[in-house]
Amino acid sequence: MKFVLQYIFSICLSLSINYTTLAQANALNVQQIKAIKYLDSVGNLNQSAYWQHIKPQLFLQNIRKNITKPMFIYAGSNTNFCGYAALSYSCINDYPLRYTRFMVELYNNGEAHFRKVHFKPSLQVKQAAGLLKFRGELDINHADQMWFMSLADCFKGYVNIFNLNYTPDSEDRLWPATNFAKFNRMLRKICDYKVSAVGTDLFRPTFRDVTYFLSDKLQKNHHVFLFLNNAVMHKGNHNKVTYRLPTHYVALIDITENDGMVNFTYWDYGFKTLRQMPLAEFKDILFGVTWCNKKGEE
Repeated sequence: MKFVLQYIFSICLSLSINYTTLAQANALNVQQIKAIKYLDSVGNLNQSAYWQHIKPQLFLQNIRKNITKPMFIYAGSNTNFCGYAALSYSCINDYPLRYTRFMVELYNNGEAHFRKVHFKPSLQVKQAAGLLKFRGELDINHADQMWFMSLADCFKGYVNIFNLNYTPDSEDRLWPATNFAKFNRMLRKICDYKVSAVGTDLFRPTFRDVTYFLSDKLQKNHHVFLFLNNAVMHKGNHNKVTYRLPTHYVALIDITENDGMVNFTYWDYGFKTLRQMPLAEFKDILFGVTWCNKKGEE
């Protein structure tokens, strides 16, 4: 009788696992499923000769999580990787298979193409990736360290002129900083989006009705990114930035206005957040708006 019960239990457990796996598969889109299948086909990776501190198991684990749950991409605590994380949130959502193939090639060969962009990170970046500490979950997200640092090494803007080359702890300095034009350029080249933008690094854009403008872009299925003054959005982070300039990128998810108060839901730091503030304050922190969409399917 004992063996019969164990047999029945094993069958029920197997059915439960299969049902859970099927439910998870049904929740993924076609590109995500293809990306997972490709990652499965890769199997285990040997230690890269180029990325000596990137642990293969953590690398693959991180990529798998990004494919299935891009919502949880995290820029790290007190880093200037927020622009790359915002780009990744949309890019991996739209192109999980391309992202996965690129990351595996970059890991194996030390260089790779993402569309027409050739990534060949510097020796300093390759030696530092995998060693970031005290950056929260980013410490164990080895694929994200490699991806963010490669983006920062490849794309440059005027804010990077005096800090062009990576040195230890550069992740919270100007080396990875992303000005507005650089952010939009990355979206065009990496994501192949049709990109439109209004705003600057220094002066706020003028809108007749900012909440209607942003809501309209969302309703037309655009990705919408806001370039904001981080000192207001995250008073606990980037405390060195006390001047009233934009320092942070978020992905806008929803926005409404009622009686002079703006309610908006946005993504950043691996979470969705709902905030409410007076319309005047929202206009005061908003320096740039980027809206974009895919030119076509993969």
